[in-house]
Amino acid sequence: MKKKIALVTGGLSGEAEISYKSVVTVGNNIDRDKFDVYTIDINYSGWWFVSVDGQRSTVNKSDFSIEVASEKITFDAVLLCIHGTPGEDGKLQGYFDMIGLPYTSCDAATSALTFNKRYTVAVAAFGGINVAKSLHIFKHTPIAINTILQNLQLP
Repeated sequence: MKKKIALVTGGLSGEAEISYKSVVTVGNNIDRDKFDVYTIDINYSGWWFVSVDGQRSTVNKSDFSIEVASEKITFDAVLLCIHGTPGEDGKLQGYFDMIGLPYTSCDAATSALTFNKRYTVAVAAFGGINVAKSLHIFKHTPIAINTILQNLQLP
């Protein structure tokens, strides 16, 4: 019996367009003799199963299942093809962990950490890895040019 795989695409950021390209590439390279593949699109309007003919139906978020021809489909695993949130920041990984569904990518904590580049730099430096000098600048907090020049070297 073939495994049922959910290809999850879309997202809630400007990177969704890249996700839609990635899911095509991944989908074109899955062995259909071994796997039944279902595309799930997560976007601002909801979580949708997208059939091969382009029809959309909602995903049951309580167990990440769909209904096809009056049959409930549950998945054996998820291939995450989402760039940006919620696919790279740990949100979907945490959800899949909670419902016990295996997925591709690192775990929720690692995703959340590495999605925040400032935290990633801090953890790497704490671990003894050399990192470039940097300065954390906040959008609505003014910073003096001298502070920048004192903390960073210019060529």
